[in-house]
Amino acid sequence: MSYSSLKAKMMEAFRLRMFVYGSIIGLAFLILLLQLFNLQVIQGKDYVTRARINMENNIPILASRGEIYDRNFKQNNPNLTIVSNRPSFNLTTIPSKFTTKEERRKVFHNLALLLRLSEDSLINDISGKNPWERIILAEDVDFDIIVKIASHSEHFKNIDWEDAPVRVYNYGSMFSHLAGYIGSISTQQYSKLREQGYKNYHKIGKSGIESQYDSILRGKDGYIRRIVDVRNRVEEEEVGLVPSAGNNLILTVDYAVQKAAYDAMEGNMGGVVVLKPSTGEILAMVSKPDFDPNLVISKNNSSIIRELGDNKDKPFVNRSIQSKYPPASTFKLVTAITALETEKAAGETTYYCPGKYTLKGYKDKDFYCYEGHAHGTLNLYNAIAFSCSVYFYNLGYRVGPTNILRYADYFGLNEKTGVDLPSEVPGFLPSRTWKQKALGEPWYDGDTINMSIGQGFLALTPIGMANFVAAIVNNGIVYRPHIIKEIRNPDNSSVIKTVDREKMREIPLSPTSLDIVKTGMRMGAMAGTSVRLNSLKFQVAGKTGTAQTRSVRSEKYSQHAWFVGYGPFNAEPEKAVVVVVLVEYGIAGAVRAVPVAERVFAKLYDLGYFQ
Repeated sequence: MSYSSLKAKMMEAFRLRMFVYGSIIGLAFLILLLQLFNLQVIQGKDYVTRARINMENNIPILASRGEIYDRNFKQNNPNLTIVSNRPSFNLTTIPSKFTTKEERRKVFHNLALLLRLSEDSLINDISGKNPWERIILAEDVDFDIIVKIASHSEHFKNIDWEDAPVRVYNYGSMFSHLAGYIGSISTQQYSKLREQGYKNYHKIGKSGIESQYDSILRGKDGYIRRIVDVRNRVEEEEVGLVPSAGNNLILTVDYAVQKAAYDAMEGNMGGVVVLKPSTGEILAMVSKPDFDPNLVISKNNSSIIRELGDNKDKPFVNRSIQSKYPPASTFKLVTAITALETEKAAGETTYYCPGKYTLKGYKDKDFYCYEGHAHGTLNLYNAIAFSCSVYFYNLGYRVGPTNILRYADYFGLNEKTGVDLPSEVPGFLPSRTWKQKALGEPWYDGDTINMSIGQGFLALTPIGMANFVAAIVNNGIVYRPHIIKEIRNPDNSSVIKTVDREKMREIPLSPTSLDIVKTGMRMGAMAGTSVRLNSLKFQVAGKTGTAQTRSVRSEKYSQHAWFVGYGPFNAEPEKAVVVVVLVEYGIAGAVRAVPVAERVFAKLYDLGYFQ
């Protein structure tokens, strides 16, 4: 082979190698160019955001919830604040910021030592959560803890602190069922509310006004922009967005009336409703037993809530609107109105009471007057005043169940009142159809006899009975009961909304019928079962009730005690106030319910409601 031929082959091989190497280098440059294009153009915005996140840390500033005042609020005056806020701090993190589990473990170990918590509890806080969302690790943290974390940030990487107002229920359990309480938003609630701007770290109303008016009370969060270095040390801090507080609420409730009812119910179980019949404004609503909302609003409140929830006396239940009871003799007012309106009786209609009523039939059955009282001959006025059951056995049998239930339905006793509080339950009125379907039995005359005095299958709520008495005072008009009087802006400088009265129904009742019933109720307070109220400085009209229960308690304490009434008697509806009291296992209405009503009426008088 000649030298020139060999050289030509070597040159050919060299050129081939250069082409391969050049292609590889060219391809590498092409890949680099494409990746550069991808990073700068296609994913440029995303990486800019990530880079900014590495340098900037946007920390939420939680908005303060609106405050809640009683009805006597006056602008620019010192006012009684039922629910307010105080400043504090939360510790939060975004789990995805930790590059490794080991890094997170070290940080959580340091944090657990500082907070005197278990490391496992911190891990549990982020388990199952979206790693890209902010998670609250500790609430209501002292300022000195924040100082330590800020001073040793290298040991607490990715742990942020934020201003977080803490809800304060200034009168503890006194307003527990009215005000309610707030708590951490649940996963189920968050999935429904995130589109409305809620975040997984937000607090949300769980009961009472806090729940009913959550969207009005909650404000709009802001945020702080913190500039940090590679060691997570804060180099600069500025407010990116100022938070907006929620709107304030002015209640219809009068603190002094609420306190009088609350104190009067001490040691009892049951509910009290104090209502202005001419407007539907609720002046007081108490339920016993109660709870302190300040104890159940913390992040780690599960054990407290579980303990309260397991309590056999059910302190979370608002008995004024969420429990129903046999109305007992208070229902005799319905029977009386029915008899008068259907012209089956008049005020002077008399029946003789020998202490019992015998229902004739295949097998005669005796129905007794309360404790076997023999009242003798009574007219309707006195039958209401002295709560003669035998009189109403006769009257109810004469009127019949269909008429009684029709008028009870007119008053809305089988419906919710529509009060602006969550979880109200309706009353229950039985019927022939219901009994046949539910129990497989026909309606007997004995059922009518029992129903005529408020026993048997009837079950009504205290607020339902308050609305019923309000209808009597208002000459047949029923207004929706409500808790909110005004909604004001965060600094109280302007009224956003005034809640006006809302007519729910108007029952065409004759003035004569109403006058007879009112007079009977007044006589009950003068000399009958509510006679204790006759010592007040103004005239009260009322009706007691003693409801038989199927309780396993001792016989002496197996009956619920009722009082329903209003004052002043014969005043214009605008000047009247309705008071309803229900005491569970209260022996008798005159024994336990009337004394509670007496203290409430006395306070109303002292406050000038009847002047």
